[in-house]
Amino acid sequence: MKKTFKKLVAFVLCVTMLVSLCAIGASASDRITDCDGKCEHYPAIIVHGLGQCNTWVVDDNGEFVLDDEGNKISSFPAYIELGKVIARVLAPALLSLIFQRDIGLTEAASDVINLCFGINTCDENAQPSKNVYTEKYPYPVSECQDFEKEEIFGHVPFNLYETEQPMDHMYYFTYNSFGNHIDVVEELYDFIQMVKEQTGHDQVTLIPLSQGATVASALLDYHPEVMDEIHKIIFVVPALDGSSLIGDVFNGRISFLNKEYVYNGFLGELGLLDKGTAALIEILLRILPDEVLMSALEAAVNTLVTDVMTTSTGMWALCPSGDYPTAAEKYLSSPEKASIRKQTDRYYQAQLNADANILKAVDKGVQVFCFVEYDTPMINVGESWNSQNADFIIHTDSTSMGAHFANVGETLPEDYVQQNTNCNNPAHNHISPDRVVDASTGLLPDTTFYFDNQRHDLTARNDVILKLALNLIECDDTKDVYSDPRFPQFNIARGSEKLVELVTLAGTVDTSALSAEDAQELAAAVAEAERVIDNTIGVVGEVEKTEERLSACLIKAGVLEDPEEPINLDIFTKISPVIYQYFGTDGFSEIAILIASKVIKGITDIVIKLI
Repeated sequence: MKKTFKKLVAFVLCVTMLVSLCAIGASASDRITDCDGKCEHYPAIIVHGLGQCNTWVVDDNGEFVLDDEGNKISSFPAYIELGKVIARVLAPALLSLIFQRDIGLTEAASDVINLCFGINTCDENAQPSKNVYTEKYPYPVSECQDFEKEEIFGHVPFNLYETEQPMDHMYYFTYNSFGNHIDVVEELYDFIQMVKEQTGHDQVTLIPLSQGATVASALLDYHPEVMDEIHKIIFVVPALDGSSLIGDVFNGRISFLNKEYVYNGFLGELGLLDKGTAALIEILLRILPDEVLMSALEAAVNTLVTDVMTTSTGMWALCPSGDYPTAAEKYLSSPEKASIRKQTDRYYQAQLNADANILKAVDKGVQVFCFVEYDTPMINVGESWNSQNADFIIHTDSTSMGAHFANVGETLPEDYVQQNTNCNNPAHNHISPDRVVDASTGLLPDTTFYFDNQRHDLTARNDVILKLALNLIECDDTKDVYSDPRFPQFNIARGSEKLVELVTLAGTVDTSALSAEDAQELAAAVAEAERVIDNTIGVVGEVEKTEERLSACLIKAGVLEDPEEPINLDIFTKISPVIYQYFGTDGFSEIAILIASKVIKGITDIVIKLI
């Protein structure tokens, strides 16, 4: 009996060892790196911002829908079938133009929004359409195909800069920006587990960008245990408390639904068009009576918000915590919205816990850094656009976790002193040199970097931000804003990608064909450009001035064309205000009637006097 028992035990142990060896073998076979988790580089996971991945339109069978040239069609931000759009809007638009009144145009505007954005509508459980496929990269950048690398680096061009971070330790987590936020958070949690298994490391570095910060913030709240698996978090212009732009939209505070604003500089202030073009469009809009135009705009906005945005928990995560309760009551109080409301309430609580969760992570040894951009007016879609500091897309209170700012174009009062809300070190000066920011009131004053006059949507062009991010990813030498003089706490906006291209182009010039004077000037211009590129402390206007000098050399050398002068539409910036001054928001037909009535009245007055 004892022998039988010993044999049984031996057999069980043998099987256990074999199973364990198989498990170890299976785990090892999943390794993509050679370091087995023993190198000094932690795997880095980029969690992208709004729409920064491919989401494709698929049919009901999951097959890609292709355009006339055989290319896959993107679903973000909309799926525009031009033929259907024209068919729906053409007749109402023409009839409304001819008769100068709304003949189905408002209804057509609403239908067109549904036609284009309907693919991003979620169901009553906040699940996105099955006709949208999100492209995933369940492997490091080193394993990506060329077209995948092109997509990733198109959004985050780390490939342009030298780094010690191996590409088999760099990952890009993708998600549908219009999708289900809780599902995305769970996917990120699973992605972290996959990365740990593929690399052998027990911790990762997260780099959440913009909207990606809502995912990372929820992750800390829903899975607090993940804090032990995170080495570092590098927030880049994070929407940690949403964007006031979305808060305004959800609460009906939309500036361009005020006709006085539409015809009085709205497009020019939008920041997406040059002033002349904006003024021309502003004038052309008068082809319709203002009531017709505003009715169509209101219908389109209402459809976009009600039918698309408020069904997406991903969009709700971008609503600031201060705006959420009233917006949720407005759109999510009906029984059929109960499931969505339950999910958005859950994230709202995570939003309220965000600061505490980040501090818990810090206490557990997670290094947390943050990049903030400021002093760029909020895009003027929401009514609160000019009442706060912003980076064009997100208000700075959200990105900085509570730092205090003067409004755009203003400075802190002369008698203002550093509040030291979150910094008690008297040796630290957290007031920006331009006296716009008091970083001491932000949650992490010693690990938050600020970039003056930098636009949110142009972040990827700022080489200093990218170099700083890579520096933090590849090593732990930088502990705070005082660690590296190359990267001070306060810096400025810049974009050197064109300058880098010009330096590369200069390398193709046959200097033997140039005069000695021209060759000398080209060499000096290249040297200056390289110095500027290498300098990580921005100087206002330096990049632009250097570009101009080098461009002139390359034009003279015959390898760069002299740019054509753009069509000057500035005259319209003078015409549009005059029209508004004398005719307000009236359309051309209304203006014509008004002029005609005044002419008739004038003639009548003259006739009466003659009689």
